[in-house]
Amino acid sequence: MDDRFSEEGLSLIGTGCQDCRDLHAWGPGVRPLYIIHLVLFGRGTLEYGKKEFPVRAGESFLICPYDVIHYYPDPSNPWTYTWVEFAGKEAEALVKGCAMCPESPVCPPVTDSILPDLYARLQKLDYLRQNSGEANGLLRTLLGIYADAFPAPGRRSIRPDLLSDAQWLVRTNYHHSEFNVERLCRLLNVSRATLYRLFQKELGISPSSYLTGFRLQQAQLLLLRGNTVKTAALSCGFADPFYFSRLFHRQMGVSPSAVSPQI
Repeated sequence: MDDRFSEEGLSLIGTGCQDCRDLHAWGPGVRPLYIIHLVLFGRGTLEYGKKEFPVRAGESFLICPYDVIHYYPDPSNPWTYTWVEFAGKEAEALVKGCAMCPESPVCPPVTDSILPDLYARLQKLDYLRQNSGEANGLLRTLLGIYADAFPAPGRRSIRPDLLSDAQWLVRTNYHHSEFNVERLCRLLNVSRATLYRLFQKELGISPSSYLTGFRLQQAQLLLLRGNTVKTAALSCGFADPFYFSRLFHRQMGVSPSAVSPQI
């Protein structure tokens, strides 16, 4: 067994995409980890235990460790699906946030979602990067989308002070170059998808745009006080002053050197 299966936290084990026009099927058998399939095209059937579940394009289905499963395409409209395999002691808790379970393993289509893009981005990671922070963040975002769109019964709703907490964390951490949306989500203990939807609903922008905008506003204040471009950039979380200058010009319409007379 892969050593990562028993590690704490969450580990991406593998990803892939399968075109089943050759009527490729799997099982009956068991897998030693969690797997979620997203059906991109066509139809198929999942046999989970003694029950059958039809699955169509846009729907997803969950496989839990050591449960007997069998899945196969519809001969008249065979499916193409993508999947992600994951394990770790935190995996079970994250999966339980979603209503997908052995008794009800199929998730309805998630409208206006970035699920296909997340699966594609995970597939682009090579084996050595599958246990990286990037992979972990993408996987958490993916599971968070499922939990938000198809929450488990009794799952607690978004707390009312989440937006104000997020804004306070931005105000007190924006100067750290390593502070980003992924870090913000970890501090708030919410998924990236949850935070994105909240910011879009309440402010009309993404959390990433809010953070960048706040950093630029603070940098503008420093420039107006006579600080150099480099000082303003580094003081507001921009490790690269040249990138900061390009971004500032694009967002503010003027170069930072035009705001501050010092070079």
